Amino acid sequence: MQRRQRRWKFSILFLAIFFSLPIIAAKIPLWAEEKPVIETSKQDTKIAYAANKTIATKVSEQKPTTSFKTLIYFTHSHEAYYPMLKKRQQAITVNNDSTNVQTLSETFVNHFKQNNIDADILNVDTMKVMKQQQMVFYQAYDAVRPYVKKQIEKEDYNLIMDIHRDSAGRKTTTTTYKGMAYARMAFVIGAKNKQYQANEAYAEQLSKKLNSLVPGISRGVIRKSGAGVNGIYNQDLSKQVILIELGGIENNEEELNRSIAILARAIEEAFVEPTSS
Repeated sequence: MQRRQRRWKFSILFLAIFFSLPIIAAKIPLWAEEKPVIETSKQDTKIAYAANKTIATKVSEQKPTTSFKTLIYFTHSHEAYYPMLKKRQQAITVNNDSTNVQTLSETFVNHFKQNNIDADILNVDTMKVMKQQQMVFYQAYDAVRPYVKKQIEKEDYNLIMDIHRDSAGRKTTTTTYKGMAYARMAFVIGAKNKQYQANEAYAEQLSKKLNSLVPGISRGVIRKSGAGVNGIYNQDLSKQVILIELGGIENNEEELNRSIAILARAIEEAFVEPTSS
């Protein structure tokens, strides 16, 4: 009898403990479960930090976007500078088939590259073509036109510059700033061109930026039309075409080099990375 009672009590005690286990377990801290929660929190923080860094990097990489492309050509390719001819011990003439404005091509490319600008030089010696085709001087714009047209149909350019040497003397084409002499520039716009205001807008913006860097380096924008002038200058091919008179017949290579460097910087500041102002 007593043995049965002990068995009965043991059974009751066993059942009591068995049904009490979930209640006891609920009150005991589960460190094993809390640990993954902590680790998950740290992992989320690392992912968020990495994501922020990735986003910042992408924004930085996207900042330059596409390169700023320019095309440079020389309609009057044999226009010469007296000091350059003298330095090379060549005859002092207005035009020279080897030492001339086109000789500055590499200078343009180098300075433009330093200012994040791609510069293509049109591969044509216009005056040589004219001689071969027995064309006269005033036909120079007709001679170079098909070459320019073909190139801009093949490539998209942000700015297209026809570089000339002015016939004016040193007093008109030279300025001094902080003890350094610079060849001055003038922008010529053909007012016979129906869209000349668009081309003029590019020239005005660039002229303004040049003078903000070196006061007086730009002689401004000159409109030309009427009898005795071309009046279009192939600027009808694209609104991005501008004609630049770079220095004059008496400017030397050092002055031209400085001005090309300023021109490159002005293009970058005016068009590549324009300020909010």
